[in-house]
Amino acid sequence: MDERIGLGKLARMLSRSRRTILVATLVTMAVAVAVSLVLPQWFKAKATILPPESAVSTPDVVSIMRFAGVKPTQLPTVATESDIYSAILRSDRVAEAVIDSLGLVTAYGAGNLTEAKDRIRDNTEIKVTPEGIVEITFEDKDRVRAAAVANAFVGELDRFNREVNVTSAWRVRTLVEKRLAETRLELDKAQDALRVFKETTGAIFISDQATASIKTAADIFARIAGLEVELARVRQYATDRSPEVADLSIQIGTLRRKLAEMGYAKSGSALAADSYVFPRFDAAPALEQQLADLTVEVEIKRSVYTVLSEQYEQARIQEARDASTIQVLDRAQPPSVRSKPKRKVLVSVSTVAAFLLSSALALYRETRREAGARG
Repeated sequence: MDERIGLGKLARMLSRSRRTILVATLVTMAVAVAVSLVLPQWFKAKATILPPESAVSTPDVVSIMRFAGVKPTQLPTVATESDIYSAILRSDRVAEAVIDSLGLVTAYGAGNLTEAKDRIRDNTEIKVTPEGIVEITFEDKDRVRAAAVANAFVGELDRFNREVNVTSAWRVRTLVEKRLAETRLELDKAQDALRVFKETTGAIFISDQATASIKTAADIFARIAGLEVELARVRQYATDRSPEVADLSIQIGTLRRKLAEMGYAKSGSALAADSYVFPRFDAAPALEQQLADLTVEVEIKRSVYTVLSEQYEQARIQEARDASTIQVLDRAQPPSVRSKPKRKVLVSVSTVAAFLLSSALALYRETRREAGARG
């Protein structure tokens, strides 16, 4: 048993069992062909999405994950927007929407939505390429349905993005609309007070120093009002520890310190009628001082109203937008070539395995027979 078998002897031993080896190999090959023909055919359809472009109005990762029902911890440590798309596509929200839109519970004969969702996940592959392209591949026995499901994932991703953007725009528009109405009333009140003062006292002159100060202060207050609206928008989805919230807060604090250096003070609401104190011009006549106080109220309210009006129009436009939010590189098409079974591979592997196994068994029998003859 321990002596080595030469190639010549090996060939003679196999030759004696060649009929058995050939029959076993041919039978196995025939069975493999029959099985490959009987096995159901599967088809893969693939849709690809270009890397999303960053936008200031797009909510951050935490917002999108919370809205989609996906935990941010499911994302890579350094997440790109393509990774966010991938996470959204894997979410229950999108899977359920795809199932409902195509009636897949009935199509798959699933007992319930959960069963259909498991089947969808088993047959779906979502991948982000090194270039940031998102690939959605779906495999199904029906080639048309395979393409339909892949495209449905793309459609639901687009619908989800638009829903997030519209919801965010609606909140911003509502916030600015309220601030705009308040500022309009305060501006009318300030203008009436200034008009009455001029009519009563006849005062119409303000020094160049006061005029320049008023204009500068009004511009700063307008910038603060704009930043406060942006901060309120960001806080819809971000915490106080968010870099964006911190940056906006720093900008607002810097501008308020600038106003304090100029001699303006703020108490209470930024739009409160009694919240602004004009710079202390100790040498200015009392009448000019009163006129300046009233004038600064009007200019500040007017500047703030202008900024809020611009933001309101932008929010209305954003809310009304219904354009596609994603760029589709390739829509899925019904595949013409099956993905499995791979008949050639199945038959080849089965045939080779049968040949090797039958040869090994033949060698084993011949070896035992010779051992028995010597004994």
